[in-house]
Amino acid sequence: MADKKITLNITTPRGLKFVEKADMVVMRCIDGDLGVLYGHAPLSAILGDGILRIINNGNVKKLALFGGVAEIGKNIVNIFSTIAQRPEEIDLERAEADRQELEALFQEKIEERQIQSSLILLRRTLVRIEVSMDLEEIEYFEEESEKREF
Repeated sequence: MADKKITLNITTPRGLKFVEKADMVVMRCIDGDLGVLYGHAPLSAILGDGILRIINNGNVKKLALFGGVAEIGKNIVNIFSTIAQRPEEIDLERAEADRQELEALFQEKIEERQIQSSLILLRRTLVRIEVSMDLEEIEYFEEESEKREF
């Protein structure tokens, strides 16, 4: 039986950040979530701020992904994003402090422009919190991945 895994590549401005084979990848696009399995029809998608889920043998890994573009082929997903964070790269204490500060701001009377900006920051903070809490559940890197420099 042929390998029915897709290859996931995540590239940021600093270079190739993440490479992994997966059964399924679920990403947040600007118009909703998109799940990709092996054999998916080719397409491009604009990514929103959200959690990238990498499903492999029943395990789910989460990465915080903020915007970008996904190019999808039959057995490959290439993601180009400005920010892609693994759980261990997120400062949970800072994210919690940011969340509290932003939620307190909503209790005050503020301008519409500031509300919209704050909502975006709050969304990003909540994504970071959820992804960082996933750190202890799954091994994120195999030995070869740990040797790779980014």
